[in-house]
Amino acid sequence: MSSQSSLSDRFKRPSQSIQAQSNHSMFKGHHATVDCPECHRIMVPRVITYYGQPTKSICPFCGATFARFPSGFKRFLTGSENRKLSLTVLRITTLITLGCMALLSLSDWLKLPDPIGLYVFYAAVIFGITCLAELLYQSIEFTAVKLSHESNYYWASLTALVAIAAIQNSSLLGYAGGFFMALLLRATISRLIQAL
Repeated sequence: MSSQSSLSDRFKRPSQSIQAQSNHSMFKGHHATVDCPECHRIMVPRVITYYGQPTKSICPFCGATFARFPSGFKRFLTGSENRKLSLTVLRITTLITLGCMALLSLSDWLKLPDPIGLYVFYAAVIFGITCLAELLYQSIEFTAVKLSHESNYYWASLTALVAIAAIQNSSLLGYAGGFFMALLLRATISRLIQAL
């Protein structure tokens, strides 16, 4: 009889809820709510998805965008850079381009050897193209932020326009390829500057 009572004591429900204790310890010191930058109410952001991919999070009270989640193409173009770093890339490529052009214009006066002048010319062309591609990138991103739009739509529209122009006029095919190569060159040099 005593063995039966000891077994029933073992399977009794505890007086306190174990789940409540674990929840309190799990969220202790962490805040699941944030302050909305528009309506300044305490809220939990709601994530908006498109075909299963998160695009942005919004405030459930006023609908203002709280955070944006970049697409795969945008992540490839930008890497992990922020706006300040991207402006730094624009400044660095502009300075290098201007320096190469000044050195190229003074090459006759400085009597530089021909191979060095050729390298300076190639550097001026590469960094000039990178500077223009960075300027285009910053313009599109700035316009999208100002109008509160997704920059993916601007990039898709620009890509479609370049592709349609290349299909309609076959002489523009090389320019279209050069446009996409300039964007890839911009992404590569931007990541190199970021790594340095």
